[in-house]
Amino acid sequence: MKDEPLYVFPPKLSRTEKQAKALNDLAEHRKMSKQMYRNLILAGVIFALSLFVKFIIIKILLILLAAGNAAVGIILYRYYTLSRDTRLYTRIYPDRLEHLQKLGLMGDMLKVTLYYNEVERSSQDGRGNMCFKLKKCVKSQFAKVDKKGAESPYQLKDNLAVLKFIDTKAKLTLIDKLHDEINYPKKNYNVITDDDDYYSKEDMEWDQLHKHGL
Repeated sequence: MKDEPLYVFPPKLSRTEKQAKALNDLAEHRKMSKQMYRNLILAGVIFALSLFVKFIIIKILLILLAAGNAAVGIILYRYYTLSRDTRLYTRIYPDRLEHLQKLGLMGDMLKVTLYYNEVERSSQDGRGNMCFKLKKCVKSQFAKVDKKGAESPYQLKDNLAVLKFIDTKAKLTLIDKLHDEINYPKKNYNVITDDDDYYSKEDMEWDQLHKHGL
């Protein structure tokens, strides 16, 4: 019998929740489509203006600006489309992590099976991605999945796996519940005890209810 996961993304939704999500996704898709078309239209207008400019330097700058606007619109729309791919998943088990994430902007995916006992340490980078430094890679597996679903071996650089979670709760589950297993630096907070909470005689006379002035 296969062990039960501690957390699964995407979660199982009821029929009502699926309908609500579909409506929300449709609204978000329309929003991103409009933004892309606005960028393309603006790029077209700037390019048209460049045709009437006689100065070469200004003409080149306008053409570059038009190309930049078009590229930004297309890249943002492409990134949004890939991040909404229904194939993406995260399954967190007591001993391992199964994960599928996008790999670049060409539609390729990175398929991961990561065993915690092979992790030397873990951390987060500046973008909030989880970084796992592996001391060994025997059971853990990494594969590149192309748009047709074909898999090929994926070689980690310096035994470092960088995982991107589109679901924040999945990352928080790892940090909160499995920080020891993944060797994540858990913060230690000072616990105030009765011995630390010293009251002088003058304080006691001033604060009859012992409420620390509150």
